[in-house]
Amino acid sequence: MTRPKTIAILIGLLGALLVACGESEEEKAQNRVCDARADIEKRVDNLADLTITSASIDKVTNNLKAIRDDLETIAAERDDLAPEQQDAVDQAAKSFQTELETAAKDVVSGAASGEEAGARIGSALDDLAKSFREAYGPVDCG
Repeated sequence: MTRPKTIAILIGLLGALLVACGESEEEKAQNRVCDARADIEKRVDNLADLTITSASIDKVTNNLKAIRDDLETIAAERDDLAPEQQDAVDQAAKSFQTELETAAKDVVSGAASGEEAGARIGSALDDLAKSFREAYGPVDCG
């Protein structure tokens, strides 16, 4: 075999090895779950930082909708995760979903009810942030 052919074959084999060493479905799923988790954290922090004067129904509902979308992404990736990650995601989803629903109801019911409603909404959003940290803290993204 000539030297150029040998080099070409080696380059081809190296390329095939690099493709074979790509991310597994499990790693891709974990990355998507972690991206969604990071987005939820950002949005929960945004919600918790809102004040009665800075909050608008649109800001709140847009963040809540984005959180729901992220939760759907996490649920869609669940089956491709490692078993221990599946368990952590399941537990987090169960715990956080209830708090998310409560916060959404408080926002809707308090939308037109004045200062007391604003305080209740603020409290619900603070609780949502706390619930997120407790629920998704164990999900390994490190």
